[in-house]
Amino acid sequence: MNGETTYLTDLAAVLWPCGGLLGHGDAGVRRRGNQYLPVPNAYDPRVILPAHNRSAATRGIASFSQGHSLKERMRALLLTGAFATGIAPLLLRDRLYVGAGPGIEHALAAALDRELTIAIHVGPPRANRKPVLLLLTPAGRTIGYAKVAVNDLTGRLVVAEARALRLLADTRMRDVTVPRLMYEGEWNGRPLLVQEALPVGDQTDRPTRRQLLRCVAQITSLVEVRRRRLSESPYRRALEERIVALGTRPEAAPLRAALRGLPDVRVPFGAWHGDLTRWNIAGTARRSFVWDWERLSLDAPAGFDALHYDLNECVQAGVHPGVHRWLESGARLLRDPLMSELGLASHTVSTVMALYLIDLATRYLHDRQDELGVHLAAVDDWLLPALEGLQERATHEAAHTG
Repeated sequence: MNGETTYLTDLAAVLWPCGGLLGHGDAGVRRRGNQYLPVPNAYDPRVILPAHNRSAATRGIASFSQGHSLKERMRALLLTGAFATGIAPLLLRDRLYVGAGPGIEHALAAALDRELTIAIHVGPPRANRKPVLLLLTPAGRTIGYAKVAVNDLTGRLVVAEARALRLLADTRMRDVTVPRLMYEGEWNGRPLLVQEALPVGDQTDRPTRRQLLRCVAQITSLVEVRRRRLSESPYRRALEERIVALGTRPEAAPLRAALRGLPDVRVPFGAWHGDLTRWNIAGTARRSFVWDWERLSLDAPAGFDALHYDLNECVQAGVHPGVHRWLESGARLLRDPLMSELGLASHTVSTVMALYLIDLATRYLHDRQDELGVHLAAVDDWLLPALEGLQERATHEAAHTG
């Protein structure tokens, strides 16, 4: 057993109260209940697929490989072929055996009043790691996605996303589509939601720069965009309160000092998605599809979503060189005319970038992401040094407003 196999058995206890047991496939053994395949294996699970439903397993692979690297897409293609030909259960030896009692599938089928099967996305270890269930008809047609909490943090996020989807249902964006909330409730004493699947696939791709900024501008404008001095903004007060709530953590003092040291410039405030990355957005030339709204905020500096997307793109090949690139590419994004139309002035760009890093660091520390070895969450390793340089830039920019 390692941490990941323990996670699988703990996850099984959440999704199937009758529990789950890890083992190896054996054609000569018939067990009651369902069998699932941890892929690529039980020691490094990324998806969990139904062992005896080729259509559902194939669809699960295709759905959960969207937006990944070329290497991962090639792996997904090979897995798809293996399931389509029926040889996958022979190649993938690890099994998650689930008891025959009522499980999450039965609860979801009852809630949606239709027969269904599931494939599960697990993802890498993170503090906010939770199962995302792809809901499928027995023939493999997508019905929607379900999220179920596994701890206090993910419980808050599931509840927050349901609240965000209810809000977004009444607030239309011209070129952005968000999923519809199909069901909200509890499973096994934990928050649960179901949302519709967006029409993403082979006809969509990562957004271009123009598409990204157009999407960011429309998300920002979900509420009335207001320009305020930083010292007068509710956002700044709330951010300082979050830093204070970190208590005696050694990173809290430099973050608070950085916030207090920023120039008191006028900044436009609006909404931000909170986690806009390549994994949460796809688009066509005319439309963006955006999901994972669990961190939606209605009061943040305009441009945060663009900075978050760009930072996550830059660090794909390494944190330190990526952050160095982001310090320049993020500034270029904020100086784009689409951001200027929101009221973001050129002399405030570095201030907004510094605010974003302070906000991100505070989130990581509250979520304890660093304890799981997430490289981007190593605040003292890269974020505080980058923040120091941005403070100097921000002061220089603010002093040359003419």
